[in-house]
Amino acid sequence: MFGDFLDWEPVLEPLAQSHRVIALDLPGFGNSSKPHREYTADFFVSILHDLFASLRLQEFILVGNSFGAQIAILYALRHPELVAKLILVDSGGFRFIPEDEAAAIAARFGVPVIAALTPEIHTLLFASVFTQPSVASQLYVQRQNEKLQRKDYPAYAESLASNIRLSMSSCLLDQLPEIKCPTLLIWGEKDLVLPVEQAQQALAKLPHGELKVIPGCGHAPQLECGEQFLRAIRSFL
Repeated sequence: MFGDFLDWEPVLEPLAQSHRVIALDLPGFGNSSKPHREYTADFFVSILHDLFASLRLQEFILVGNSFGAQIAILYALRHPELVAKLILVDSGGFRFIPEDEAAAIAARFGVPVIAALTPEIHTLLFASVFTQPSVASQLYVQRQNEKLQRKDYPAYAESLASNIRLSMSSCLLDQLPEIKCPTLLIWGEKDLVLPVEQAQQALAKLPHGELKVIPGCGHAPQLECGEQFLRAIRSFL
């Protein structure tokens, strides 16, 4: 959530030395269009399926972080014949969120609130993504601040609010046994957004799952702990 393809920038070039790598902005994020609509699982799966078909991709590896990992799971459940492997990095969707909690979060991240975000709020809001201040965390907040000046920021605020609702309503734990492809869970040991215990619960339900925990890392290992992330991913690839 709040991300774009640049969240993968530190690891794209190293991975591209041995693999074809495609980094995308989902609809509603980054430089992609931000249609005025409710963002649903069916919408994202359909959009991705059309994209993959246009690129003539078959038996590919899907990688996602946080909300992106939720979308990757949803796609793999719908099109298992196309997904050779899944890599889920600090994935959302592994906890049922009670109705009252979901309502409180939806209010906290409603369109008016997101539309009124400031650099000062960003500093506080995104502190939990990283374990400590660093060049990577400063660059991340800087990019978030730049989004405030974009002409499409009002549409972005609408898409974020909708996607937060989608994320909260998509608990996928009970569907994980349906995923038959090899699945790697990569998790930051000190993730304050989605604790590592959620990864352990997911691992117990995956028929062909493995878990690699990165010590001292937070919610976005590919940004904060790039070398450790690459070591974790390469043997699986």
